[in-house]
Amino acid sequence: MSSPTGNYSFYLGRDRVVGLSGPQGRKTFFESCDLDLDAGSNWFLPWAGLALQADNLSSDAHPSHLRSVVRTTLLRTQGLGSIPAIIESYTTATLNHIAANDLFDPFRELTWSFTQSALAAMGISELAGSSELSRRVSDMLGALEGTFTVIDIVVPWPLNPWIVSTLITLARLYCLMSKIICNRKQKQKPHRDHPGNHGMLQDLIDRGWSTEAILQVVLGAAFGAQGNTPTVTSWTLIGLSTDGHWLGQVRQEVSQVIFKYQNYGESADQVLRSLSMHTWEHEFPLLHACLLESIRLAVLPVVFRKNISTTYIRIGDTGEVIPPGAYATYDFRDGARDPDIYPDPQRWDPGRFLPERAEHMKDANAFTGFGGGRHRCRELMPLLTTISKDLIQLWVVSMKSRSKVCTYSSCDDSGKVCHDVRHYPVR
Repeated sequence: MSSPTGNYSFYLGRDRVVGLSGPQGRKTFFESCDLDLDAGSNWFLPWAGLALQADNLSSDAHPSHLRSVVRTTLLRTQGLGSIPAIIESYTTATLNHIAANDLFDPFRELTWSFTQSALAAMGISELAGSSELSRRVSDMLGALEGTFTVIDIVVPWPLNPWIVSTLITLARLYCLMSKIICNRKQKQKPHRDHPGNHGMLQDLIDRGWSTEAILQVVLGAAFGAQGNTPTVTSWTLIGLSTDGHWLGQVRQEVSQVIFKYQNYGESADQVLRSLSMHTWEHEFPLLHACLLESIRLAVLPVVFRKNISTTYIRIGDTGEVIPPGAYATYDFRDGARDPDIYPDPQRWDPGRFLPERAEHMKDANAFTGFGGGRHRCRELMPLLTTISKDLIQLWVVSMKSRSKVCTYSSCDDSGKVCHDVRHYPVR
């Protein structure tokens, strides 16, 4: 059932769902403190409840504890500073492999690479150090994506025969991580003098966290690494390969940074490896604009939140409400493809995010690629930094392997060059 405001509602089994759209719906979805993401995710992703103990506040698998650990352990300042060095060898190996081939599928290759890098950043060297094992983990995570349907929401998972393959995949991941954790506990002593300096996994083990909670952290981080990040990186490469203007501008930006920090006799690769996190975050505005534009077009989830209060939540001044216990959903295309915010919204145009245009600033929640309002992702800049670093290193490797001429093109499965893929398909 829809209304003139664009909002709508329906039932999935016994659960009421309210779909939000437009400026007021967007504002309500992202700014209401009574709409809970964890409860919505647990309902929409059945497997999350297998390891997540959302009702037990004292559990180390409760979402609040998990978020705290990721912030303080993986994303602490000293941790972020060491991550580039930790993943350098894995990234270099992937980029060398890509440069050695005339054709490569960025979505597949970068998915494997980011999963391996995420495992390395979390200190799981047993998996990151093996291309075979890291790819196996990546494939298992990929098998979990896109396997859930309306049936999985309506039918309880113990009675749902279609969830068997998901349970098997989760069991394989659990056994793999459990074996690693048991081996760590048997062979290593707690590093209590310098917690966190031996990787996030070891830090969690030293704190006495359960295997279920550790698995939840690993799954969340690995899903993030191989979910949006390779997609954004791949679409950025494709966008630049078909737009000579922006490719030239980004090349010039990279060259200027290299020239600024280059000492006598240093190669471009050596300069990039020596750059500080602050430099990566603040001195590549054009490249970051390219990434934000790819995020706008490629990261378009349908997200659910649950009204955990005992009162009705008003949807602005529309006269419509979200009942207690109901779920609210929002399709990110509502804002990302709104022509009133982004003219010609299907076109890949990084200039939208530069200060002179700043189309994403027209509305407080105009850009919701990584959340908005009270639910904005605080780790957006570190993520953009990681993607920027990998993209630039890819160009440098290409320059080294092709007589210092950095050229690449998008093509179809047969190798035929595609001259214009700057307009994204409507989906």
